[in-house]
Amino acid sequence: MDGTGAHSDPGEDGPIRPEDIQVYASLLPRLPGPAEDAPPEALRRLVAYGLLYRDDGSGGGSGGGGSSSSSSSDNDGNGGGSRPGRVTYLPVNPGLVCGRRARAILGEAQDALDRLVRTQETLAPAVEAYRHYRDLGDYEVHSGLARINEAIELAARECHEEILTSQPGGPRSAEVLASSLPPTLAMLARGARMKTIYQHNARTSAATRAYVRTVEEHGAEVRTLDENFDRLIIFDRKVAFIPSTADRTVAVEVRIPAVVSFLVGSFERSWIRAVPFTPPGRDKVTARITDEMELAILRHVVAGDKDAVTAQQLGISVRRCQEYIARLSARFGSRSRAQLGYLIAKSGVLEEAAQSEEADGAFPEPVQVPRLSALSSVSASD
Repeated sequence: MDGTGAHSDPGEDGPIRPEDIQVYASLLPRLPGPAEDAPPEALRRLVAYGLLYRDDGSGGGSGGGGSSSSSSSDNDGNGGGSRPGRVTYLPVNPGLVCGRRARAILGEAQDALDRLVRTQETLAPAVEAYRHYRDLGDYEVHSGLARINEAIELAARECHEEILTSQPGGPRSAEVLASSLPPTLAMLARGARMKTIYQHNARTSAATRAYVRTVEEHGAEVRTLDENFDRLIIFDRKVAFIPSTADRTVAVEVRIPAVVSFLVGSFERSWIRAVPFTPPGRDKVTARITDEMELAILRHVVAGDKDAVTAQQLGISVRRCQEYIARLSARFGSRSRAQLGYLIAKSGVLEEAAQSEEADGAFPEPVQVPRLSALSSVSASD
């Protein structure tokens, strides 16, 4: 060893601390020399790190590592024991310490990079064989959220043209949106087009609005829809992810061209009916969305659906659904749920709405979309 401790690790007192650097700076004006007034723990860490060289006068001085532990029992910090005043400390140029430690760290990093390259080269034939097997297959089932997320993240990295996503259930959590933003921006940076559909209720979330604003600035398109739909992710119109269970623990990766094409068509029909998330004339659009929500609730009331079913279908809370129904009851002058359904049907408001939608061409005939229970909320799906 050269006395600098360049390759030594901190001792039992742990890594060097900011207060140790302050001790080092205060000692510099009187070094080389003893350091009786310095905290023993700080001295041990400075020696272990290589910023101080400890000379005990016997020719066995230490610059760090295990040799500094011989002074661990000293109480006064000078390590003298029965030979007080003989221990001195010499400062070491921090630039040398930093340079030597940097070289050691870079050497370790290069070793890790070499291992990574060798691993990739070793597994490359297996990766190619698996891709060939996967592309020939009809579908693949992924069990467990970790495996589902890994499969979606892999498909996202391979996506270069287009991603279509349907995200039901109202507002997304800030954590989910934050984790999904980097891979989404990476896809957009590669030139991929992105279309995402949320339910109208997602507009109430500040986190969702901020997320939408960011992705739209990078070229994505986001719309909302008043009706219920299920989670769906499609990459490059070649692979689609659909859920298989209601608890979000099993998903199916579909690569059957006919099925993927059918799912794309279902998405596009929903996209036509959806409203842009941040369009011009927001006040007008907000009023339109409110009207659409009320019309949807009116249809559920006439159909005899319970509040819980209506709320789930529209992606709102049961309490909010009940508030809508209470306002509608007051507007129609009804005193019971049954009477409200009767008055709605008698009023003809739903027929008028249907005729208006058909006349302006904004809403084509409804299409029955395949039932897909909720897929796991992951970075690539938002």
